[in-house]
Amino acid sequence: MTRFPILTSILLIPILIGCQRGHLPERPNIILILADDLGYNDLSCYQDNQPDHTHAVLPENYSDRPPTTRTPHLDRLASEGMRFTDFYCGAAVCSPSRSSLLTGRNCTRLGIYNWIPDHQPMHLRDREITLGELLSKAGYRTAHFGKWHLTAEGMGQPMPMDQGYPYAFFTYNNANPSHRNPNNFFRMGQPVGELTGYSCQLVMDEALAWLQDSVKSGDPFYINIWFNEPHSVVAAPEELAARHSYHQEYYGCIENMDLAVGRLLTYLESSGLERETIVIFTSDNGSVTVASNDPLRGEKAFNLEGGIRVPFIIRWPGKVPSGTVSGAAGSFTDILPSMAAWTGVDPPTDRVLDGEDLTAVFTGEAPGFERSKHLFFFRYFHDPVCMLREGDWVLLGYMDEPLPYMRRYDHREFAKLKPEPGASPWSQWRFQEGHMEFLQTAVPVNFELYQIREDISQATDLSASHPETVEQMKKKMLRLREEMISEGGNWYAESE
Repeated sequence: MTRFPILTSILLIPILIGCQRGHLPERPNIILILADDLGYNDLSCYQDNQPDHTHAVLPENYSDRPPTTRTPHLDRLASEGMRFTDFYCGAAVCSPSRSSLLTGRNCTRLGIYNWIPDHQPMHLRDREITLGELLSKAGYRTAHFGKWHLTAEGMGQPMPMDQGYPYAFFTYNNANPSHRNPNNFFRMGQPVGELTGYSCQLVMDEALAWLQDSVKSGDPFYINIWFNEPHSVVAAPEELAARHSYHQEYYGCIENMDLAVGRLLTYLESSGLERETIVIFTSDNGSVTVASNDPLRGEKAFNLEGGIRVPFIIRWPGKVPSGTVSGAAGSFTDILPSMAAWTGVDPPTDRVLDGEDLTAVFTGEAPGFERSKHLFFFRYFHDPVCMLREGDWVLLGYMDEPLPYMRRYDHREFAKLKPEPGASPWSQWRFQEGHMEFLQTAVPVNFELYQIREDISQATDLSASHPETVEQMKKKMLRLREEMISEGGNWYAESE
């Protein structure tokens, strides 16, 4: 009896496996880096239409002075990948924006209507499916590092470890008492006490230690690195702050964060992981610092471009063309369906996803990409309470009269909910039962229309000359608002 057929079969097995693998989806590693309150104009690669102001003679009134930040490592990421000019976060404030990033769903559908304070019922519900849960089931090792802010401290709600990130080093909210020597980090749900150093470097220390151990398994990994910087209270190493003549700590902590990203890029390169790892960098919403959102109008907390349009950079060597700039309109809700497509994982089909697959945009195969799903924002706390982008049109919906045109707005002065006489000026800032009642009545009745490609700073309202466009978009805006609030639910009327 000859053994030749058996031997031939054995020799053919690797070839057949190789052929089969060629048809299987790739399984890249994914690192999702998120800054906190970083403005559209805060990275030097987004300041490319301006001169280098670092040593320029500037006017006395620094309200017109541009950021002087230098971010060479993030600039490198952009030069080796794709930088977006028209990318939107999930909301104009922290918690709702992060919820959209992880689920591919509009935050209003999730019932995350504002930032999450401690001892309140609002949180990311356990029934939602996060990117971490999706990829964990596909064999990815996952972890979360840095600010979380999707759970109310003291309420026994799901923590990162319950929502797809079995290893987690995190803060519930901001770094306290500042970025320097924070004392409110948790590791696997247990407080770690006061730490020595700056939060961005401490977060990166933890992430790099986990990566060095995790890659030994050979499984692909996906991690969040969500910095606390540059949200207040800001703090930065003296040598970085001293480079700047104004907003020293703010600009210094951005540069410190950039150094932390540089450490990550060095690790990926030295460990041979660079070409098989997708790195994404973005910010959860706009900044409150003067000129940090230029040339956009408005700032954090407002559904104006300065509050919701953010830096977005993606790099995957060999897949994403290097040094490219995309004007496609993208959103945080697009991340989950895009990463699902790239990793061959089926996204959830039992719920509405508000994002769409951008992988053809990322690879440069869809230069004329147009969204099939609208970009919609609802936030009851400030006018405009609604924003809808369709193509190059942006419709703003106001409860009251439209805001006077200004580059930036005092978010306390323009808040819809004001404190009672004698109460703390911030007493209404936390989500509370009265907010739940108010948001259900926050219906836009006045509208402005902007051609956003031609008018990035939203200076010229075109609603009077395009009434049919206003009417068409208004119907969609009102329908989406009602539909999403209904799905988001009432935290005080139901047992959540």
